[in-house]
Amino acid sequence: MALSLFENSRETNTASTITMVEDVLIALGHFVNDCRVDDPGALRAWRITKGSAQVAIRLLDRPGYPHLRVASAVMRTAAGMDPIRRASLHAELLTRNLELCGMAFASQDDLILLVTERSTLDLDRSEVLDLINRVQDHADAVDDALVADYGGSLGSGSVG
Repeated sequence: MALSLFENSRETNTASTITMVEDVLIALGHFVNDCRVDDPGALRAWRITKGSAQVAIRLLDRPGYPHLRVASAVMRTAAGMDPIRRASLHAELLTRNLELCGMAFASQDDLILLVTERSTLDLDRSEVLDLINRVQDHADAVDDALVADYGGSLGSGSVG
């Protein structure tokens, strides 16, 4: 059975995005084979570390075209965190979001994440580099201070 034009375009786009991500990882000094991870929720996934920040790069299946999501779990909140302290943390993160460009803080269970996501349609190499650098640099810059101010621990581990 022949592929429709849309399906062929989507496959070409996916392959191109994988190549761009891996080219950028090499340019950043990473060994691609060490970065690749199995992630059943992603078409392809990679994990890198910068300083104390661990960054997940995931190619996700979305309607239309896949999306490239770059995320870092900057902290894990303390078990049983006081609700007033948790509200204060979330208020600070919302305030910080105002100053961010193209990414945002989010929460997932006990993780505080820094996330950016973009469709792969018309994605180019410079944008892949920018998405990765933006998240890894900011996550590494703020994670220790957030843990110091609010308790908990650095947020390594699974990032959705």
